[in-house]
Amino acid sequence: MEKEEIIKREFFNIISELKANQKLHGEVANDSIAKMARELESTARELDVNTPEEVFIKIRRDYFNAVSAEALLSPGIATVIEDSKDRIYLARYDGDLADETKTLVSKDTRFDYASITKLFTVLEALKLNQDGLFDINQIVAEIEKSPYKTLNVTVADILRFKYELQTAGRIDDPNIATTVFYRRLLRPKLGMNAYTYSDVPYIIAKTLMPNSRKFFTDYYEELGLLSVGYDITGPITGGYDFEAVADEKARLMMRLGIQPGHAGLFGTADDLIKVFDALNNGFLSEDSLEQLLSSGTDKYYVPKYDNDGKEIGLKPVNRGMGVYVEHPEGLKVGEVVPGLSNKAFAITGFTGGYASYDLVNGFSSVILANPLSIEATKSKVLVNRVPEDNKYLLDKVGNPLKEGSIIVSNYIQSEKKKNINIFDSNGEQIENRAYTNMLNSLKEQQLYTLLKLRLTKRVALALANSDLLVEHINEEYSGGKKFKKWKTVKHQKNY
Repeated sequence: MEKEEIIKREFFNIISELKANQKLHGEVANDSIAKMARELESTARELDVNTPEEVFIKIRRDYFNAVSAEALLSPGIATVIEDSKDRIYLARYDGDLADETKTLVSKDTRFDYASITKLFTVLEALKLNQDGLFDINQIVAEIEKSPYKTLNVTVADILRFKYELQTAGRIDDPNIATTVFYRRLLRPKLGMNAYTYSDVPYIIAKTLMPNSRKFFTDYYEELGLLSVGYDITGPITGGYDFEAVADEKARLMMRLGIQPGHAGLFGTADDLIKVFDALNNGFLSEDSLEQLLSSGTDKYYVPKYDNDGKEIGLKPVNRGMGVYVEHPEGLKVGEVVPGLSNKAFAITGFTGGYASYDLVNGFSSVILANPLSIEATKSKVLVNRVPEDNKYLLDKVGNPLKEGSIIVSNYIQSEKKKNINIFDSNGEQIENRAYTNMLNSLKEQQLYTLLKLRLTKRVALALANSDLLVEHINEEYSGGKKFKKWKTVKHQKNY
């Protein structure tokens, strides 16, 4: 078979797989698939005139340039992408820890996961439920030894944010007394706005799980997640300082000796890829995965109410149990790149973290950054320049920033967030947006990079003349561990 025919065949095979696995078929999702096809077309053209090795080097260089550009807005960044189907793994680290040592970010750097902690909490709940040690369909108030006697909803529903939970006062003041903290937490009320994102459900759920510490420590060891924990040791970054977690509720709970379920974990980028490998290899049953990805309703929007109970519009339903799932409006209201499968989900953290998984297509990607660290609070001015390979230094989704654009990053202390102001070359302001939104272009590029590498490798294997490329990619792949049967760690029930 001629090279051109091989490239065309593999190109159409990949696009056909994406379409066959596609969950949503609205305008946004279809446009996203079309954009993936256009990105792959450019790689197909390059493969037609270059060797797969040369194309692979260019794809990797383009991706590394994109990561380095984002690192200019954040002192340090760690990224990993993986294709479990075609055995492709690519990691990139840039910048430093933003401390006095200026230690470079590496595969061993532990970031403050912030709300990515919720993923570990819900996996714990689902695993305990699956093994018959904790019933997530139980009414919270009816669980033995439950201190939440007024909460007549199920654990599963609060994990889905199905009910708005309101505490009897703020619980994010690190200076409040222990008795005040518990008094406010233990009598939550149900608000009017369903599917309202909150830390409270995950704080409650974590405190209800039996033998939580021992149980999941065993699984951390089996999964190889030895860097994941609440301890603040080793090379760490991602928060306001190097002494405590960024989340104030987590700070308080850890001071009280309570493991927070909503935030507080530290871990590496590779640890989040290992979670994907575990889910891909049977850590959770199909039923548990279905529960993880279910919002509990077939609606994509629910009514939104003001404090007086008046309906003021609609709000999107874009999450399953703690994780974002695909929504017809795509990245506009969620974190899942449109056009992926019914087993695609993502999760983010306030400190600059992002993890995305597609268990059907085999894609996973992770971004960990430290935009809230002390160094990041300093204002920075960048002038956008086009590097040698004609790639824009920084861009935003669907609209690359032109050469000469001026990017000013600053930190808003009152809101504790990083903001980006963009000006044209004449000094006229084009846009003002949060730093986290600037990462959307990198999220898409991670997916496109995986697709391009998949095409390149398949063409290389079909041509059977690119052993160097195949060997290089396989050397870097780390997700091949298969588990015939996950062990069940037996613990005495104490609920």
